[in-house]
Amino acid sequence: MEFRVSDNWAAPCLLVAAMLILILFQSVFFADAGVAGPEEGGGDGAEYIGLNGVKYRPDRFFMLAVASNVCAFLFTGAFFVKFRGLRAKDLKLGLPKLKYLPLLLYMLLFLVAGTVLVNALLVCFGWADGVGRVMPFLFQTGGNTAYEMGVLISFVVLPAVCEEFFFRSAVAAGYERHGAFCACVFTAAAFSLSHFSPKFFPSYFFAAVVFYITAKVTDSVFFSMLLHAVYNFFCIYLGDKALGALHFEQNWAMFIFVAAIIFLVSVFFVLNALEGIYSKKAYLNEPSPESIPEGGIRGAAAGFLKSLGSPAFIAAVIIFIIYV
Repeated sequence: MEFRVSDNWAAPCLLVAAMLILILFQSVFFADAGVAGPEEGGGDGAEYIGLNGVKYRPDRFFMLAVASNVCAFLFTGAFFVKFRGLRAKDLKLGLPKLKYLPLLLYMLLFLVAGTVLVNALLVCFGWADGVGRVMPFLFQTGGNTAYEMGVLISFVVLPAVCEEFFFRSAVAAGYERHGAFCACVFTAAAFSLSHFSPKFFPSYFFAAVVFYITAKVTDSVFFSMLLHAVYNFFCIYLGDKALGALHFEQNWAMFIFVAAIIFLVSVFFVLNALEGIYSKKAYLNEPSPESIPEGGIRGAAAGFLKSLGSPAFIAAVIIFIIYV
């Protein structure tokens, strides 16, 4: 059974539904689980877990973290897949092939270097006020091993699985009829909007582009899930350490220069790997991802503009603006 709604409506409506569910969890359920504000007391790390300066009850906190990901991304994505009649091939659910592992490693370097560079530039241009707030998630677990494992599962692994299935499988399938470029841009925008953070919108958008390229080239969302999990781990545990040099203004220029060099090196490796992959596909007469649909450039541009002007997508942007 197919869901008889235009793709320009269906995919953005899916995004709106996920955003509303996330707002419900963040504004109601998580707020109720909080026990103290940033300046208040309320116990030590053995009793509470802190996120960005707010203390939460650990049992409810992790339960809500799991429920929000499952309800917003997994259930809604599965609903979309069911009623659109999408196949495993449409969703990029093919088993990962070992021949793509070198590309995955280069993509990882590209992702980490690019994230560090983008966030460093955000600090230097005053978009992020202070290095301590450059990364989106700052956890305080008080050294509790159980809480650390909870963070690893609830904020590193689970979001990677749920979000990649939602954005790079379900949402992407709704836009790829207009070509891979259109799907890449709109899934990246959708991913960034769903995180409700103007400050981190550029870095989220960049990361989402890398995830989509990885899933599309390898034809397997499982590779992008792995890459996403590593990205989450980096943001939570290593991001602030990597940007520690920005505490001293005299280090900014050198830090950004080094980050830019590493980023450019990673670009070279990624492009070289992609060239090798597509050369082999051409030699073996295998199909390659189409960046432009059958209607040609004019049809792709028309589809892109039609998607951009979709009332449902505009609604998602309005929800983002109002909520933040």
